[in-house]
Amino acid sequence: MRRILRCAMSCGAVATALVGPPVHGATINASSCAQSAVSSAISLANSGDIVQVPAGSCSWSGLSIAKPVHLKGAGTGQTNITLAGELGLVKQSSGVTRVSNFTFSRSGSGSATIGIRITGSWDAEPVVFQSNAFTVSSATLFRVESPGGFIFSKNSVNAGWDDIIFQLKDSGGGISWQTADTLGNRDSTGKKNHYIEDNTIYGGTNTTVDCDDGARCVYRYNTVTYSGFGSHGYDTSPIGIRHFEIYNNTWQYPTSGCSTQLANQNWLARLRGGTGVVFNNVMPNIAVACGWGDKPEVRLDLRGAEDVRPQGSCSSTRYPVPRQIGQNHNGTSYFTDPVYIWGNSLMWVGCTLEGEFSAGGAGRTVVWQEDAAGLFVTETFRDENRRSDIVRVRQHTDEKEINLNCGTLIATQWA
Repeated sequence: MRRILRCAMSCGAVATALVGPPVHGATINASSCAQSAVSSAISLANSGDIVQVPAGSCSWSGLSIAKPVHLKGAGTGQTNITLAGELGLVKQSSGVTRVSNFTFSRSGSGSATIGIRITGSWDAEPVVFQSNAFTVSSATLFRVESPGGFIFSKNSVNAGWDDIIFQLKDSGGGISWQTADTLGNRDSTGKKNHYIEDNTIYGGTNTTVDCDDGARCVYRYNTVTYSGFGSHGYDTSPIGIRHFEIYNNTWQYPTSGCSTQLANQNWLARLRGGTGVVFNNVMPNIAVACGWGDKPEVRLDLRGAEDVRPQGSCSSTRYPVPRQIGQNHNGTSYFTDPVYIWGNSLMWVGCTLEGEFSAGGAGRTVVWQEDAAGLFVTETFRDENRRSDIVRVRQHTDEKEINLNCGTLIATQWA
């Protein structure tokens, strides 16, 4: 019965419908796509106005939008903007901010290079990006510093293997983890969750989505190729992901791209904390066809004793690790709330055994022994901020599938 209830929750109204159609005011025409012309047009606009940007190819660096207007290009491939610096948007309480009909590109020297940064109160109206095209290379395309309130719909994205397309990370602390969940139709206004829906995404293999501190992520109806949904938990971030809904997506893994780095895909969805649902996705058996080694389609991580930050050594670790996978919060206290996974195609199930690979079986849990011969590595270092010596115990393990015939592909159809 509980599974049926969760399904009903997760099939709620589409966020863009909750936010509603654009409220059209006056149209302010920028004289060109140059940053100075666009900035001048924005300064003349009032809440609800359209700032129309004509066709052309221009470079922006440091443009800021801090009012609820609709910045609208002439169409993808028509208004082409190279982001030489950050495009900044601040969420507004007085209305929705929209950006549509542009082609944006951003390149840099790594994930610290940000293309578009979105800030503002969690309770403010959403920022909506719709009907745009994006290309990113050696950069992070979006940094969204709020638990929710970002809508990305009907866009196309091209990215490299290690490019982050969406870094969703609350910069205001842990308020999201002290507030009851907004899974499914509990987000009655469409403001509390992030919605990434109805997009076509190619690349971003390692981290298409980085659902991080306090983020409430809904990922649905996307068609993605060589793309991975990622997250951070309390083991690798100060707070960790709040909750997630991943459904009705189509992952593609064409063998025609086997020779490219993009095909070296380590997961389709990696979940490190919180609770949520994963259902009705098309999930191919990745990596095997291209010779990169078999990898999990859905990976659930719990690293409670590996790092200093969560709980220290193994002897200090207790279940549950704070904000681990399968944990929720009702606004007063934490409680256990399992992750529900059903209706996804082509899931491989097998049991790892002990012994040499030659002994057979589906696979083994292997230990990386380059810096230590044992299962655990103990390190001691001085932390002057704490005026104490820190003892850290970590472990490097992974699962190695050695015989897929010892497992089975199943299509789960649990009600």
